[in-house]
Amino acid sequence: MGESAPNALQNVLFALAEDLLRKAGEVHFVARGGSMLPAILPGDDLVVQHVHPSDIQVGDAVLFRKQGRWFAHRVSEIERTSCRLSFLTRGDALRSPDAPVTAEELLGRVAGVLRSGVVTPLPSPNSLTQTILRAGIRHVPHFAGLYLRWQNFCSRPYAFHGMLARTVRAKQLESLTWPIL
Repeated sequence: MGESAPNALQNVLFALAEDLLRKAGEVHFVARGGSMLPAILPGDDLVVQHVHPSDIQVGDAVLFRKQGRWFAHRVSEIERTSCRLSFLTRGDALRSPDAPVTAEELLGRVAGVLRSGVVTPLPSPNSLTQTILRAGIRHVPHFAGLYLRWQNFCSRPYAFHGMLARTVRAKQLESLTWPIL
């Protein structure tokens, strides 16, 4: 049996984006999953740069293709043999590592996240904040959902001002004295 139309179209789009990455040196794409929480949020616009596999270091977030899908995960270990280079990767929010990624499957390094028109480098995986958040996401049920709701709340303009205004209005209503009829 041949490929289904959506899979064939997806493969063509992947091939075009991969060719653009090799030729132009940079491509942007939208992250869809939560495997890299807290560093990458679903819906983030990722900036990926083409790099030679030998330039990848432990701790880098990389984009690779496996089984017809793209993944952006962090390199946890690099295996070098006399004739082969491969990478052990894992999503920050995941408990177990991925299957080894070969140099041929590696597409590029995630240079940063584009938010509000500014490219921000990914936070260090070794920072205390990232370590605590990762542990919560990996081991505490529903923590990832709470974290995403908090990020959504904080990203809305004037979220805190609106909350403060509602609190002040409620206090004003409580303090009104109503005439008894």
